[in-house]
Amino acid sequence: MDLEQLRFRARVLRRIREFFWDRDYLELDTPALSKTLIPETCLEVFKTEYVIPDGSGAKPLYLVPSPEIYIKRLLARRPVSVFQLSKCYRNVESCGRIHSPEFTMLEYYTMGATYRESAALTEALIASLLPDVPEHGEDPFSCLRPPFTRLSMDEAFYRYAGFYLSDSPDAVQLAERAAALGLYPQEPEALFLWPWDDLYELLFVQCVEPYLPQNKPVFLFDYPAQVPCLAKDVPPAAGGEPLWKERWELYINGIETANCYSEETDPHKIKAYFDRESAEKAAHARVPHAVDKDYWKQFASFPACSGTALGADRLIAALAGCKTIEPYLPFPLEL
Repeated sequence: MDLEQLRFRARVLRRIREFFWDRDYLELDTPALSKTLIPETCLEVFKTEYVIPDGSGAKPLYLVPSPEIYIKRLLARRPVSVFQLSKCYRNVESCGRIHSPEFTMLEYYTMGATYRESAALTEALIASLLPDVPEHGEDPFSCLRPPFTRLSMDEAFYRYAGFYLSDSPDAVQLAERAAALGLYPQEPEALFLWPWDDLYELLFVQCVEPYLPQNKPVFLFDYPAQVPCLAKDVPPAAGGEPLWKERWELYINGIETANCYSEETDPHKIKAYFDRESAEKAAHARVPHAVDKDYWKQFASFPACSGTALGADRLIAALAGCKTIEPYLPFPLEL
């Protein structure tokens, strides 16, 4: 454990807080334990239990994978811009260069903002963490200074996979694209049994993500609507179905570092998301968890806002010019 690296980490966390305090964001401190979680099929969770003191039994609890479940309950009652630096927990994660089952998340919600306004805020946040531009000589932080690169997901697929994602709206078309690119994780014909979102993930991970620019942070905008998430739809052309979600992810040095939505506020769409994801979790999760079946009802009074979740450990490592988070974790998990 290097003391200077820990001091650097502490300085960055302090300056993050100062950035949001200066903009009148309320700092939150939500619990790490919850009896229910938001169902997300892309991650697994940690389960524990509260043992009742009288010996009558125990109640299951879960470590939160993000503070979102609590923050949104607060915003439904008190619409105010907020931020939180918190420990988060995700099971079935590797330990190493850019992953840790326990990590520090920066989450912030801006009232009245869209995902594009949150992108500008995130640029300003990262710029505020950099030293001033030197008067003489080279700037060692030029690769982290705004403006960042901006690409739509459709543009990224065309640039790096050779086709527009919007030209392959059904699974058969996307399977044909994957086959043409030689992506055969199983027998070639097996690709044609995959659902659209799994094919998209295969193509993105193999043909797009590794080739994103590394000389500047990249905002990847407008994720496909066929990949479920709690982001608003990009308004479609007249009479058409939504193709995209108001969502971006930020890549720094080729590493996904932040995820942002224009938050969905339609209670019925949120209920449909919970129902679908809950069924998938119940069928396939390695660690099933309880879901609040009434969580969607609070969105009848939910404010228009944009929320961002940023991996603080990954950002700290990037600011230090390091390609691994391990030196900047006070106590890397030992298994």
